[in-house]
Amino acid sequence: MALDELHARRLASVISVFDGALERMELVLRRLETGSPGEPSDIMTAPIRRTREKMTAIRIRLAESAERFSIQVHKPGPKQMLAAELSRLWVVLENARPERMKGYGREFSPEDKADWDKMIDELMSDIREIRREFVTKSTKM
Repeated sequence: MALDELHARRLASVISVFDGALERMELVLRRLETGSPGEPSDIMTAPIRRTREKMTAIRIRLAESAERFSIQVHKPGPKQMLAAELSRLWVVLENARPERMKGYGREFSPEDKADWDKMIDELMSDIREIRREFVTKSTKM
């Protein structure tokens, strides 16, 4: 059964988000298994195995759903992935501005506010530079 286009996009988005999260979780599990230096692990082998099994079941369920609803999931290319990460970082930085953090307790002192704003501005400048390199130079890639 084919879904309405908007429903199909939503399901494809859900599948992509799950896929990305599962890939990141795989990296963490691999680091736990290999015992990366400086990373104490309180997770034992059995929970890692059960987690991998559950992750496999999730992937199967998502693949079956994609087939059932005739969803074509396309992995984003490197440029799309970079653009998405940069956009996510931009939002995080915008939300970390002192004026948006008033609900988190005490307000910044004027000196801290100035330093915090400067740090946010510098990070945003870095994000813009990276975006120019990878995202806006599409004809050179």
